[in-house]
Amino acid sequence: MKSLYALIAILLLCGSAAAQETVALAIEGWQQQEGRDGIVYYRCASEICAAGSVVSYKAQPHRTALTLEEFEKHHRRLAENNKGSGRIRDARITEPKARTLDGVRVLQISREVEWSDGTTTFTIEARLIGEEKSFSLVSDSPKRDWTANNFEGFLRSLIQIAGLKNQTKPQE
Repeated sequence: MKSLYALIAILLLCGSAAAQETVALAIEGWQQQEGRDGIVYYRCASEICAAGSVVSYKAQPHRTALTLEEFEKHHRRLAENNKGSGRIRDARITEPKARTLDGVRVLQISREVEWSDGTTTFTIEARLIGEEKSFSLVSDSPKRDWTANNFEGFLRSLIQIAGLKNQTKPQE
């Protein structure tokens, strides 16, 4: 698979204490769509990312003390609560792992969901915890290797952003 090229632009929204940072990634071969819930979705729009693939990210509350065990427990509880409900036939959580890339902690877990229509979705979900910023990153596709390739392609761009310190201009 061709490597993904990323251009990164950071836009800071000023205002109340609740204002969140907005990050725009331009990733070759992907179409961007912003949800009302603050989640930014990228849908595969070319051969380089595999049809049916979706990657999303969202700024998260900055919890530097979050452990891999807490992260895994949360995702296992979600999977267990959703098994057999709605269209979900089964959900399995595997491969919890923690690593540090360029000073950013990455907690990640894999999920496999079997749907009532007989299809399967493979997911990698991660929390990126930088010095001052945190993001979630989720990669979904109908094939395990596509999910991993897409995840790693977006991960590098978000690692750079999560590792940046908040930069505010001094008041004059």
